[in-house]
Amino acid sequence: MDLREAHAALVAALHRLRNPDGGWPYYAGRASRLESTCWAVLATNVHPDSTPVLKWTQPGGLLVEPATGQVNYAFNGLAGLTLSAHQTHSEPATAGIVGALCGVFGEALENTEAFRQDATLRGWSWTPGTFSWVEPTAWCMLLLKKWPGAAEVAQARVAEAERVLLDRACADGGWNFGNGEVYGKGLPAHVPPTALGVLALQDKRTDRLVVDAAAWLEREAPMEGSTTALALSAIALRTVGQTTTGLAAALATHHDETLAFGNIAAIGMAACALDAAIQDRPLAAFVLAGARG
Repeated sequence: MDLREAHAALVAALHRLRNPDGGWPYYAGRASRLESTCWAVLATNVHPDSTPVLKWTQPGGLLVEPATGQVNYAFNGLAGLTLSAHQTHSEPATAGIVGALCGVFGEALENTEAFRQDATLRGWSWTPGTFSWVEPTAWCMLLLKKWPGAAEVAQARVAEAERVLLDRACADGGWNFGNGEVYGKGLPAHVPPTALGVLALQDKRTDRLVVDAAAWLEREAPMEGSTTALALSAIALRTVGQTTTGLAAALATHHDETLAFGNIAAIGMAACALDAAIQDRPLAAFVLAGARG
């Protein structure tokens, strides 16, 4: 099946799997969730106003999905990027997320010889009161970079987040989910966090860290082969000017397996990656820092 046919099948499935409240669950028949709804919105181009996302805004600006009752900083970053593609009624909500994320930090720890990292650096954690991880740091940093007219506090948070990613990079290129080395042993990089690291640092595409990570991603993503790995890698590599023909072709070839597995967030990711490949442009929500989609 070619790219257009596969893309159409994925988008049609997303419309079919939408919940009555306008959102999307991770799997059919379950409660709407923030991450899956964001990816489906990006893939189908429905307006966020027709989803329950804005109803999940809490005092202070962050979104909390009713299914968990707990804030997830990573998916708030993704939600801010998603909302920023529709700057009408949703602009105050995006501004609220940005402002709130500027004021939250992953926990700082004392440095020890067991871990090769500067544990005093603070990016973002998944949830309150926990340590910084690569994926939430990447999502939140990308949102702050993309939001126009970022205040000085946002710029300071971005600068520290970039130091976090530099500090956590694996020796072979790319990122693990957390540390790059433990007890003197280098940890292997993984595709999804590496893709998100490249995505977050797309405005520094010529830096050695990003060049090495992108090269690692081009080599490893096809071998991992999961929908999430292929789609995130295709999106990330496209934003730094790399060819993603092979990744897009693999997504199209295996789109029926993606639909059969039924993970709606992954279906949305694949549809977004194929849309970007078909139209030969970066995905609108993930354009270079400082520019709106």
